[in-house]
Parts: sequence; structure tokens; C-alpha cells
Amino acid sequence: MSAGPSRRSRFLAWTPFAIVIAGSAALFGFDLGRRVLATNDEARFPVMARDILANGHWLLPETSGGPMLNKPPLHAWLIALAAWPIGGVSQRAAVVPSFLGALVVVMLTCWIARRLFEPGVALVAGVIVGTTAGMYALARSPVPDMTLACGIVAAMAAFVAAELHGQRGAWLGFYVLVGLACWVKGPAGLLPLLVALVYELTAFGWRGARRMRAGVGAAILVILIAPWWALAANAGRAQFVDDVVRADMMHGYNPLRALAWHRIVEPLGAAATILFPWSVLLPFAVWWAARRWKTAAAAGERLALVWALVVFVVVAASSRQRWRYYLPLCVPGALLIAPWLLTRLGRRKTAATMVAGAVAAGILVVGGSYIADRDNRSTQFPTIARALEGTPAPVFALDAPELVFSFYLERPIRAISAPAELRGLDPPLYVIARSAPADSFDPLAEGRVNRRSFVLWVKRSIRAASSGSRAAGASGRAR
Repeated sequence: MSAGPSRRSRFLAWTPFAIVIAGSAALFGFDLGRRVLATNDEARFPVMARDILANGHWLLPETSGGPMLNKPPLHAWLIALAAWPIGGVSQRAAVVPSFLGALVVVMLTCWIARRLFEPGVALVAGVIVGTTAGMYALARSPVPDMTLACGIVAAMAAFVAAELHGQRGAWLGFYVLVGLACWVKGPAGLLPLLVALVYELTAFGWRGARRMRAGVGAAILVILIAPWWALAANAGRAQFVDDVVRADMMHGYNPLRALAWHRIVEPLGAAATILFPWSVLLPFAVWWAARRWKTAAAAGERLALVWALVVFVVVAASSRQRWRYYLPLCVPGALLIAPWLLTRLGRRKTAATMVAGAVAAGILVVGGSYIADRDNRSTQFPTIARALEGTPAPVFALDAPELVFSFYLERPIRAISAPAELRGLDPPLYVIARSAPADSFDPLAEGRVNRRSFVLWVKRSIRAASSGSRAAGASGRAR
């Protein structure tokens, strides 16, 4: 007799979480894959995935005719696997890994909040994180930031199990997940390690740092991360040094490289918009959590506060500022806002949470649809596609998003920095640029990408050019 009520009570306890996951799937999947990829950042990993499927370059997928060494290929692998059943990388297949990663982030947020706080907080945290602007936008984008956020949250879930619930074996899972996160975006995947270290130091001092099993962890990270670095360095030593070591490591993570007053304001604006519309509550939640810092029962608030501050400071200190880099703030932001909000809500906490989440989702859908329509209208190049149809001649891009054209034209397009790089190449040659590369090029077709106009220029063979000139002259005499 007791088994039935027990199963029924467990079912009822998990029903709100199932509703949150289903609602998140509906929100993230609304018109999935509709938005045109309009930047090289958006097209890069789909192009890599297409090369994997077409040429089998799983370890070193190529873009523009050469291996992509700036970022590890894990996200490209996921896109390739998502596209495998349909035989090619489509606009929709390219965003499937981000969509699934976003659902995992929502699930893990509920799991972490349930263990740090109470079931009611877990429900609210799931609703909040699933209805932030950053989660909604990047769950529908082929950039690797959602996959990175998924790896970071998974590692932090292992940390919660290891540190706050005494499951010492979970430390191994923590380091493995950190290593996998590094396979998404390189050093950015080490963020969970830094969060865990700062938390241990603030909570327990140096004694806490010794609890992290650093020796085993370092060995796991070396085993997982070193192969990619060795492979990339061996494939293109000069390019690896220039693109990865200097550009990404020394410049991108150097906080002193671009000091300016706007560097103080810009991160605050990015954090506020990535957490929109819940960011209006974040200052109150941070103040509340800070006041509870020394409370014995406030381990969850301490972890959420340390997590949020470490992510914000590290990303804000980077000389390379992009809105999507602040996506890892969404989960600790939700873990800060949820317990504070529950102290302010009345008895109908679940109903109020669902209504607020529905309103936030409505705002995101309306705003996202408007932005997608606007951006899609600003990227059009069917005339360029028709002009190149069936043409085997090489195509180059000069100051143009070559990966966007490469993805939609379904052909490799090599980026050049100056027309001088075309010297010695036999015509016909095609160049996508805003202005003529040289006097010998004629305009053939026009298009737009991300509100910028581009022209397809062609340099024909001498015989074809002279034939064209004679035909034009004959036409003029006939008129």
C-alpha cells in the first residue's frame, strides 16, 4: 500500500521540473535554425563540420583550405554527428548541439540548486536560467559558447557532488569534465577549476585547496588537453604560434592590452543583457547573498556568489570582449536570484514562478523573432550563388566573410588580405569584395551579408575578355 503513494509523491515532486524542461525545449526550439548565419564566427564550426563529413578530417577539420588551429574541434564533431543522419550540414543541423546543450544546462541548474537549496529554489532557478536572453539566443546559434557553458555547468555539478556532498570520487569526474570543456574553446574551459579553487580558498583557506586532489587532477588534465596542443602545433607550427599562442593566449587573455574607460562599463552592460530580463533582480540578490556569507547554512549562496564573481572578473579582464562570452554567468546568476526571490514571494511560489517565466519567454520570442527577421533581410546573395553555379574556378574573398559565403555557396573560399596575393594565378578568377580588386576585374553579381554590400568580381581569360569586348562593341553598333 505504501509503494503507490510513494511513487505518486515522487512523480508529483518531479512534475514541475519536467514542465520546466519541456517549456525550455519549446522556447529554445521555436523556429530552430531559421536565423541566417551572417558572421564568420557563426559559420566557422558548421564549415569545419562539413569538412569532417566530406573529407574525413576529424582531428584537424579545415576552413578556407587549411586546418583550423585556433579552437579544438569538439563542437565541430557534435555538429557533424547531428548532421550525419541527413548527409550534410544544414542551417538547422548546425544549431542542434547548442539546442541540446542548453537543455542540459537547464537540467543541471535544477540539479545543482536542488542540492544546494530546496526543491522550490531548484524550480525557480530552472525557470530563470531557461528564460534569460543569453540562453535563448545562444541555444539557437552554432557558435560553441553553449557547448562550453554545458561543460562548465557539468563540471560544477561534479564539484558540488564532491565538495558539498562528500562524494570524493566525483573529483575525478570534475577534472574529466574540465578537460572536455577545454576541447570546446581551449583555456576558457579551465573556468570551473578557477571557481573551485577560489571557493575552497575563501571557505577553508589553504586547507581547502589541498582537498581538491590536485595531483590526480593535473595528471587527468594533461592527459586530456595535451594531445590537441601537440597535434595543432605539429600540423602548423608557425600558424599555431601566431594564432593560438600569441593571438589567443598572450593577447586575448591579457587584461593590460586594451585599457580604456569603456572597459569598465562594457562588461556590466554585457552581464545585464545576457541575464535579461532577470538582471534587474541580480543586484538585490547579490547584496542578500553577501550579507549571508558567514551564515553556517549559506554554503549554496557562497558558492553561487563566488561562481558569478569569478566568471565575471575573468571574462571582463580579457582584452577581447564579446557579449556571448558572458553566457557562463547565467547559471550562477540564476542560483543567486532564485533563493532571494523565494524569500519575497508569497504562498503561491510555483504559480508566480511559472507566470513570470511565461512572461519572460514571451518577451524573448517576440524580440528574437524581430531580430531574426531583421538580420535575415540584411543577408541576401542569391544572385552571387547563381553566378557561380557550375563554375569550377577558384573563388577568393577580400575583406569579406569568406566562411559565410563558403557555407552557403557550398564551396571552399579562400580569404586574402591584398589583391597582390592573386598575382601569378591563371584566370578565370572570382573575388568577393566591396570594391574592384584591380582594373582587370569586372562586376558580375551583388549581394549583402550582415547589412554590408559585396560584389562578385571576375577576371576572365584574355580570349573571353576580348570576345566579350567584341560582343559589346557589336551590340553598340547595332543599336
